Amino acid sequence: MAGIDEKDEEILRLLRKNGRMTLTEIGRRVGLSPASVKKRLEKLEGLGAIRGYSAVVDHSFLGRLVKILFLLRLKVEGPEIDKLVLRLAERENVQSVYRISGRAQIAIIAEFKDMKGMRSFAGSIKGIFGDTLEYIEWGVIYETPKECWVQWRG
Repeated sequence: MAGIDEKDEEILRLLRKNGRMTLTEIGRRVGLSPASVKKRLEKLEGLGAIRGYSAVVDHSFLGRLVKILFLLRLKVEGPEIDKLVLRLAERENVQSVYRISGRAQIAIIAEFKDMKGMRSFAGSIKGIFGDTLEYIEWGVIYETPKECWVQWRG
């Protein structure tokens, strides 16, 4: 990627594993001063390599015990669909939204307190996409052997 070097990549890898790592610890691991790490982080944020910082929260503590993968197939494609996809992404219980290739065009991962909430959400998907929705397929995520984060234990 233009604008970043091996040290930047190393910093990004460390932050993916532990976003709470201090500037001092990052610097120790990559051989830079904390001030140099801070400057590099500001640069990486400016480039968009770091989109933000957040805590990885166990969804069950929010009362969301049901995690669902939705696959949507649309009858149409184009920029007008992007606006509808963004409406879904803004929903508080939606964890992720992906534009994908294959039979389906959109994948959504969302969390719910119960199946009633899931059915209501599925109905809202039909309401958002209307006649452009060809089908919606869903499955319960019942086990997560790995997600895109590494649990940090302090």
